[in-house]
Amino acid sequence: MHGILPDIGISILAATTLGFIFQLLRQPVILGYLVAGALIGPAMGFNLVSEASSIEVISEIGLILLLFIIGLELNPSKLLSAGRQLILAGVGQFILCVLIGLGFFLLLGYELSKTRIDALYLALFCALSSTAIVVKLLYDKFEIDTFPGRITVGILIFQDLWAILILALQPHFTNPKFLLVLIALGESLLLLAIGFLLSKYLLRWIFEKISRTPEMVVAMSIAWCAFMAGMGSWIGLSMEMGALIAGVAISTFPYSVHVTAKVLPLRDFFLTLFFLSIGMKIPVPDAAMIGMALVIVLFVIASRFLTIYPLLFLAGSSRRTSFIASLNLSQISEFSLVVATLGVGHGHIDQRMMSLIIYAMAMTSVLSSYLIKGNHEAYLLFNRLMEKIGFPVKADELQTDEDGKHFPVVLLGFHRGAQEFIDRLEKDDPDLLNKILVIDFNLENLKELSVRNIKGVFGDIGSMDTLEHAHVSGASIILSTIPDMLLRGTSNKALVTSCRALAPNAYIVATADSAEQIDVLKKSGADEVLLPYALIGEQLTQFVEQTCLTADACKL
Repeated sequence: MHGILPDIGISILAATTLGFIFQLLRQPVILGYLVAGALIGPAMGFNLVSEASSIEVISEIGLILLLFIIGLELNPSKLLSAGRQLILAGVGQFILCVLIGLGFFLLLGYELSKTRIDALYLALFCALSSTAIVVKLLYDKFEIDTFPGRITVGILIFQDLWAILILALQPHFTNPKFLLVLIALGESLLLLAIGFLLSKYLLRWIFEKISRTPEMVVAMSIAWCAFMAGMGSWIGLSMEMGALIAGVAISTFPYSVHVTAKVLPLRDFFLTLFFLSIGMKIPVPDAAMIGMALVIVLFVIASRFLTIYPLLFLAGSSRRTSFIASLNLSQISEFSLVVATLGVGHGHIDQRMMSLIIYAMAMTSVLSSYLIKGNHEAYLLFNRLMEKIGFPVKADELQTDEDGKHFPVVLLGFHRGAQEFIDRLEKDDPDLLNKILVIDFNLENLKELSVRNIKGVFGDIGSMDTLEHAHVSGASIILSTIPDMLLRGTSNKALVTSCRALAPNAYIVATADSAEQIDVLKKSGADEVLLPYALIGEQLTQFVEQTCLTADACKL
């Protein structure tokens, strides 16, 4: 126990330092983490952390939390809305990539026999994309809930299911037993059934009892994640699979945005250690290894566009969705390292093959940071090229990338002022109600909004992460109707500052307790400031003045 604490401390210091340097240089932070791991590791660094296995234990927690958060975002109804496009791409991509990979690596001279199956392993390595890298980068760009983002994550989920089959078959690659595939599928269905029943009849009841204590909602969610991860391991699946199912179970509850916002910092901390652990494994290369790693990188990118792009396009996706999803998935999965490690243990491949895949994965990880960051710019270049050679975008394709419900009006909290606003809209202009999003902590308020067909999400309006994941950045009007004396843990000034940073072009309305606050809120970014007591005073003044004009009681 005492040995792991210094290792974690050294790792975090190295990651922070290199991450800061690479950010100043405008390079991917992930690259900084990989370099930090290489510098402090035993393979090619200063051997400051010799027990890399202790860091791997911690980094595995990051993968579990990552899969949990993916599940939170994978509301089944949204995922199913992708329909045949996702199913066709999710099933076909892996099969086609493996077949193309087998042919390619056999042509390069790698073996596929009873004693050497290097070609099969390389094909499997190149068929899986990195959940950790893709989801983190999409989160950073807030594209996880766009249509291309949902397609990308959906294909990753299918790849996770394929990965389960790989683990089931891997010990018997030289003599496959397909009964193990059926057992793995049965175990997956059993875990899904357990998660569904417990969430429907137990978890929902627990959440309703603790919803007024937001901290307990987060604690219970993490406990639920740990329970399902342990259940997955006990049944015979991976803990990551259990965490994914745990997240999907909560995604249908109104708490998912709040839980996601609060768990993200934990996930980022553990994922930092994950990328460090990869860097620690990077060995000293030779020219042949670097050359072959570059060939693998080019093959991975080409294979995605040879498989994902045509499958999505044939299933009805637009050119933009097909291109961006293919580009997003152009890297090697961290799961390939798990498969490679087990392959060395089974005697299927040697340590040099393991080193080769580490270098290829590191290269694709760095490259993906640039590709995903500039995926839309890359698509524009690709689209212009396609138009020049005679393939213009069809008019009906422009409507296939709808990114979900857009809420131009966001209400921060649902107190009396907001309630009166909604009541008045119901009478005067009910069509506007479906354009409003309400963020509030009170579960009873959210139930009332749901009955009135108004979108509400459970979350802390004082949390920047909550506002980000509720897509406040897309709002045209943001309303804060609760005065500071009734807010907990935040203020109108803090809300205005956060919302202005997220939505620089939105019209922001805040609420002040006193006239002195008006200038402060406007300097913070508010376009309009409500002063409830001043409004009351104005109404009373008008009432008294009008009454005195007509009533003898006011005459002296």
